[in-house]
Order: sequence, then C-alpha cells, then structure tokens
Amino acid sequence: MEYYNTLAKDYDKIYKNKNKDIEYMRIIEQEILNNEVKKNYLILDIGCGTGEQLNYLRNYNILGLDISLEMAKKAKNKTGKFLFVGNAEYLPFKNKSFNCVISLFGALNHVQINRVFKEVRRVLTKNGVFIFSIANVYNLGWIIGSLKKRGLIKTKRAIKHKKGDIVKYIDGKKIRVNTKFYSIKDIENILKKYNFYIKYTFGTNITNSPLDRIIYKTFLKNFGVYIGAVAIRK
Repeated sequence: MEYYNTLAKDYDKIYKNKNKDIEYMRIIEQEILNNEVKKNYLILDIGCGTGEQLNYLRNYNILGLDISLEMAKKAKNKTGKFLFVGNAEYLPFKNKSFNCVISLFGALNHVQINRVFKEVRRVLTKNGVFIFSIANVYNLGWIIGSLKKRGLIKTKRAIKHKKGDIVKYIDGKKIRVNTKFYSIKDIENILKKYNFYIKYTFGTNITNSPLDRIIYKTFLKNFGVYIGAVAIRK
C-alpha cells in the first residue's frame, strides 16, 4: 500500500505520455478500447491509478477502482468519475454488474491473479468483455539487458521464477513492490480456467515505434514489455 500511496504524488510525472515508451503503449491500448468498448457499456477500470483510462473513456459510463486512496483522489480530481478504494481480489460489486472490465498497464502483476480473474468473471454480465495488460516475463528488452548485466544463468533463473521487485525512487526515498510476471501461455491458461473465450491476445512496447501498431497481434507480441488479452465471459 505504501508503494502506491507514495508513487501517487509523482505518478503522472513519471508516466507522462511525453515518454515515448508510454506514448506507444497508450496508442495500442486506446486502439483496442476503441474497437472493443461500446457506448452502452457500464465499465469498471481495475487499478485505475490516477485515471488515464477513466479520462480517455470520460464520455462512457465508467467507474474506477484502486487500492490506493491517494491514487483514487488524483483520479477523482482529474476525471470527476466515481471512484472506489478497494482490493481487486474482493470486488465490492454485485454479480453481473458490468458489461466490460478493463485493467491496463500491469496492475494485475501485483495481485493474486486467479482470485482477480474469478472476481472479474463474477461481476461481468454474460458476453461481457475483459480487457487487460500485464508485465511480460519474456520482455525481450529486459532479457537482452539482463544477459549483459547478469549473464545467462541468472537471467534464466529470473525468467523461471517469474517474480521480482519493481523499485522506484521518490524524493530520494526507495520504494518497492513485489511483482509477478506472466507469459501469453500463462494468461491463456488462466482465462480458460475461468471459462473465458479468448478473442485475441496482444503485446505492447515490442519495438517502441509506430511499427507496434502493425505487429501487436502477431507472434512478436510474445516479446513485448506488456502482454494482454481481450476475452469474453461465456
């Protein structure tokens, strides 16, 4: 919790769209949202942070949920949307409340993902849409950097364990959060476990260039910084 509340202060500064990596990621995310989200949907944004997607979908019926009170305050001030402070593993909503659930930019890397997918299924209507992205264990850029820094054995060990810490420095203070990483195969298996139909999977930040808009659904998606899926509740 401390990680998110501390990060909230400088979140928009750190992840602003002027950062080219973030810009290319947002382009893919927004293209997917444009294609998959309908105007009559009631939408839940899990791990909404300071409200990037809430703001993008401001003309839709959308609610935000974040575990951090400070993040939720920022999102509320930025978007005017209704916000809930809560845990994605125990969603404070009735069964079949939403037509669409989104969770983008890796919020699901910090939770018990099986529990969250079960909850998402519960709150989605039949044929409801689940759109999410998550940090990729086979991130090619990270693998190349790790091979140079740590060597082959330690890199293979890190990939096998699929977990580690994300570390940030805010006002000279070191903060960290435990993070789990996944592959395309992992998320496909979990979606199937909870009886979702997988419409397609995708990757972002594959080349960090305009080329990503062409290849984000191809085999190369397996090597993006983030991977995700558009899935339908059966």
